[in-house]
Amino acid sequence: MRGCAVLQRVTAVQALTEELRRQILNGDLPPGSKLPEVELAERFKVARPTVRTAVQHLVERGVLRRDTGRSAVVPELSRTDVRDVYFAREAVELHVVGHLCARDGTPARLKPVRQAMDRMRDLPDGAPWKEVAEADLAFHAALVEAAGSTRLGRLFHGLMEEMRMCLVQLEAHYPRRADLIDEHEHLLDALEAGDAPVARERMRAHLDSAVTALTGD
Repeated sequence: MRGCAVLQRVTAVQALTEELRRQILNGDLPPGSKLPEVELAERFKVARPTVRTAVQHLVERGVLRRDTGRSAVVPELSRTDVRDVYFAREAVELHVVGHLCARDGTPARLKPVRQAMDRMRDLPDGAPWKEVAEADLAFHAALVEAAGSTRLGRLFHGLMEEMRMCLVQLEAHYPRRADLIDEHEHLLDALEAGDAPVARERMRAHLDSAVTALTGD
């Protein structure tokens, strides 16, 4: 039939994976929560192999941890974990910032980043922190994608679940959402001006601020 959208079938594994992921990133399943297969199977009315596969998907994405012979656990990110996540982010994003400032046609490349910035600024004052965190991630993902490297994009997206878990804990650090928005706006202003030293300095300060807030160092 012409003009009909193609619907993708969602499997039980996919549905369970997404629901568990949502509950973890929303804080409904806080760090330290244990997820025994039997309990999950009973709660969601699915077979244990379905639970096992869904949990394994989340383990591979860094959203759950599981030792051999033990139930999966929502990880409590240690100071070392946080520093390592942001160390990897800094390696990618500082390089991207310098790369974009050095290339011709940067304003056009940054258009999706500006659009992500506008969406962040357009969030209502009382928007849930989850929406703010997703807008933050969308900005940084658009920035990395603007570099035009498929492999670098894949590398960055591999960090995003752990980045989300860090951002969930940053709400108290930004009682004024405008402060977070302004940090991104100032960074983008420097990028659009092609000022690599200032852009790199602002990116580093933005990431360092998050590490300090999350680790207390």
